[in-house]
Amino acid sequence: MSPGKRRPRGDGGLFKRADGMWIGVVELPIGGDGKRRRKYVSSKNRNEAIRKLKQLRADVLANRIAVTSSATVEQWLERWLNDIHKRKVRPGTFAGDERIIRLHINPHIGRRRLDQLTPAHIRQMHDAIDSSRSAQLAHGLLQKALKDAEREGMVGRNVALLVDKPGHVAEEREPLTAEQAKQLLRSAINTNDPWATRWAAALLLGARQGELLGLQWSRVDLEAGEVDLSMQLQVINPVHGCGERHSDGTWPCGRKRPGACPKHKWDLPRGFKHEQLDGSLFLTPPKTKGRIVPIPAPLWALLDQYQKVCHVSAKNPHDLVWHHDDGKPIDRYTDYDNWQAALKTAGLPPAPLHVARHTTATLLALANVPESVGMAILGHASVQVHRGYAHGDTALSRTHMDRALNELLA
Repeated sequence: MSPGKRRPRGDGGLFKRADGMWIGVVELPIGGDGKRRRKYVSSKNRNEAIRKLKQLRADVLANRIAVTSSATVEQWLERWLNDIHKRKVRPGTFAGDERIIRLHINPHIGRRRLDQLTPAHIRQMHDAIDSSRSAQLAHGLLQKALKDAEREGMVGRNVALLVDKPGHVAEEREPLTAEQAKQLLRSAINTNDPWATRWAAALLLGARQGELLGLQWSRVDLEAGEVDLSMQLQVINPVHGCGERHSDGTWPCGRKRPGACPKHKWDLPRGFKHEQLDGSLFLTPPKTKGRIVPIPAPLWALLDQYQKVCHVSAKNPHDLVWHHDDGKPIDRYTDYDNWQAALKTAGLPPAPLHVARHTTATLLALANVPESVGMAILGHASVQVHRGYAHGDTALSRTHMDRALNELLA
């Protein structure tokens, strides 16, 4: 090479060591820590060393060589989660994905070097996770993270694509029968359960838990007989606001939990619509597009009475339909406990709260409600239903719902 000229980055060089071994070296792109890095090949045979060096150069040019060759899976996942993935998903989804990584991926393969991860390691991770659903979620999340690692030149290939996704058979949730639903509501009303209208709404509207816990009176139109389910109550966890985490994993504030950090904050995507009600409880748009659903006759009568008589003098700064006596919103755990208590009082076995939504779907199906109307009422993501459609079909939806449900409280 002539004086004053430098070999282009990635071109590499070849030299012979004192022990007779031929060494090829290629300079890698500067890593995230700003340090220069190199990768080596070696052989006792000069021609073989040249062949390896050429392949190494090609891999560098094609971004098939890890920028940080010593990075672990855990280190990459932390960077990916906070710098890449967080920009694409909602806060609730991000929190769930962080939990999957923390509980099911890192404990099993987190310490392995990213560029040395093999299909066998991923299969071992599958076997180590005790839940088939968790294994399935972990695999899907790892596959996404490795796809971005491949794009950024962190790995040469996405090894998760070489492993079959774990199988999982979802447990079917048995809905309450019409008689059980009637038994629950009669019990709640007769025992003066303060949340009787809450259970009636769950069974007769088919709304999700967050949609009902975040329902405000301003979105309940009793005159028109409609409910606007365009917002939901959601938990959004805070993050540390005290600075960057130290190399040993601790934070400047000395607190482990973000919520205990004196400077904690909520790191939300730009343009994300939200309203903080109390602590980590926020009103946010639902994951699927909001919808307007008709109020069936039995529920209308209960809500009309509830609005006039119940909780009239109670504090309600957030205009919530259901809330604590001090006006604070009801979190999902308290709501779940209240539901289980109502079932027990009614002499019914414990059941997930989500079965109320399944019950609505079953009642609508038994009444031969057209699938398009039923899906619009329930807001299933598999059907693209916009608000204009919901407004146009409110009368039709009410006719079908009343026919299916008007005897439930008889």
